[in-house]
Amino acid sequence: MIIFPSLAVGAGQTVLPKGMHVYPFRIQLPYGDFPSSFQGVSGRVSYSLTVQIHRPWHLAKEFRTELNFVSHIDANQPQLRAPMTASNNKELCCLCCTSGPISMSVRLERRGYVPGEMIQIIAEFENSTSRTLIPKATLIQISTFYTISRSTRKTVPKEITKIHGRPLMPYSSEVWGEEMLQIPDDTPLSVSNCQILEVEYSLLVSLSIPSGFNLKVMFPLVLCSIPVYYPPV
Repeated sequence: MIIFPSLAVGAGQTVLPKGMHVYPFRIQLPYGDFPSSFQGVSGRVSYSLTVQIHRPWHLAKEFRTELNFVSHIDANQPQLRAPMTASNNKELCCLCCTSGPISMSVRLERRGYVPGEMIQIIAEFENSTSRTLIPKATLIQISTFYTISRSTRKTVPKEITKIHGRPLMPYSSEVWGEEMLQIPDDTPLSVSNCQILEVEYSLLVSLSIPSGFNLKVMFPLVLCSIPVYYPPV
């Protein structure tokens, strides 16, 4: 786009008097399925607006500003509004002895969320051992960077935020009914429409076991730009 000032002194020539000049303009973004802006340790998706001032017999003066582009991802899609459930259990062994089982059952109301939103976690934990366990919920970002041919990739996990529940004492149970994990406002959106980059999210719910492998369940999440719509009652 070329912007001409209103003061013309000849065919194809313009003069800008000394001082500040403001030229409002708009640019129509091309239609297409573009990924959201993202900054990672091994790559990024970025958009910028460049402005140039051309002067006779001088190099063009260039100014650039970064744009934060947000892709259209709707959390109202049926597959993103469906609830999810998962469960897991295990028994601990010590030498030749086997303890009682540890189990968990977890439910999320849906898969799609927007940054800043609360994730409600409904869970039941059962501890039939002599150990004290710690329930946790962690939001994890998984960035995968690809070469152009997709023959090589690098995966970078990142912990976004987490919460801890009350210790689960030996031979006891615990219920999460209103446990909330807030997604930080500045969390980047999911990216699935880029040839060289994927950004995915998972919610990990786990029981931390002293001197043992944690019991865990994992839920895939999608961070969207359009929140779930609830019609007025």
